[in-house]
Amino acid sequence: MTQEWIHFAFRLFHLIAGIMWIGTSFYFVWMDGSFVPSARRADPEGGGPGGTDDGVEGELHMVHGGFFYRVEKRRPMEMPKLLHWFKYESLLTFISGFFLMGLVYWSGGALALMDLTRDHLTQAQAIGVSVGCLVVCWVVYDLVWLLVGRRAPILALCLTLTGLVGAIYGLCQVFPGRAAFIHVGAMLGTIMVANVWIRILPNQRRMIAASLEGQDPDWARGLAAKHRSMHNSYMTIPVLMMMVTNHFSFVFEHPLNWVLLCGLCVVGASVRHLMITLERGQPATWAIGPLVVALVAIVALTRPEARAVDGTPPVAFAEVNQIFQRRCTPCHSSTPTDDVFKAAPGGLTFDSSEHITSLASRIRLRVVEARTMPFANKTGMTDEEREIVRRWVDQGARP
Repeated sequence: MTQEWIHFAFRLFHLIAGIMWIGTSFYFVWMDGSFVPSARRADPEGGGPGGTDDGVEGELHMVHGGFFYRVEKRRPMEMPKLLHWFKYESLLTFISGFFLMGLVYWSGGALALMDLTRDHLTQAQAIGVSVGCLVVCWVVYDLVWLLVGRRAPILALCLTLTGLVGAIYGLCQVFPGRAAFIHVGAMLGTIMVANVWIRILPNQRRMIAASLEGQDPDWARGLAAKHRSMHNSYMTIPVLMMMVTNHFSFVFEHPLNWVLLCGLCVVGASVRHLMITLERGQPATWAIGPLVVALVAIVALTRPEARAVDGTPPVAFAEVNQIFQRRCTPCHSSTPTDDVFKAAPGGLTFDSSEHITSLASRIRLRVVEARTMPFANKTGMTDEEREIVRRWVDQGARP
């Protein structure tokens, strides 16, 4: 129970930190595209209350909570006494996510990283691949944009997307579907936080330091930081999609789950592109094309198959219940005996026929179609037993 509370606390903390980070990211991207030329700068005679101000590149007027707000976009000239940095939201999101990754996927023998019916990785190897992909993804991405991105950004984008597709395919072959999906999200999240702390913030600090020393800042640094910030903005929705689809087994356990995952990334990036261009008053309608194609492909791939009615003899509840008691109740019971789960996951118990029959459709989805239960197949459910469960559900799940 203590581990469950720790899990809950970190997940809640991760959610709150992520909301703060995503909120400020979306807000600043919107704001950056909404500035208009400053009225003071447009008046060379200094008609505004402060006279001319060459440091102001744009201004923005907003209303919220009964007050009007005027925001100015300025080059780093004279530094204010108090400068607010929006940086710790990303760091806290990453730290809490890292602890969650360890709690869910690295502890308990790394069972969530392995399918015991087919896995060829040891515990150490599975954890090594898990950690390694987070490091390698940032190194490769950063090198591509440092070495290629400055001279040929289109080529750098193509290389990045090709690498992402390759990583998605590879992870879906190595890990179970759920673990693969969350690792792709964690890879993108790692790139995002590294962009903030390794590329964006240092560039901003150097520009400020140059201004304070009376030197002309290197504006290319600001442009480079802005490019990385825009990369982060496009990765945000795909990361959120990885977090959500991680709870839907019909997606992550699909035979072509890597194709679905690529499609979800296309959907997320297309939606974000439409949001950004709409905010700037120049909607990129071409983005609707890949968005629609990806959505149609996803729906077509995940369309449920019609269940064939077979003429096999009826399955008695007593027969299927024996399977549940052997394979499921070590976790799904009011008194679990599993070494990891000390409380029934999701509060679902198989202690009575009423509980079992009420869960028939969910049992079929998780046991027969997705084959994600028993968890990591710790209790060794056989294909023959899954077939008996399928027949029992399809025949009406009679108690």
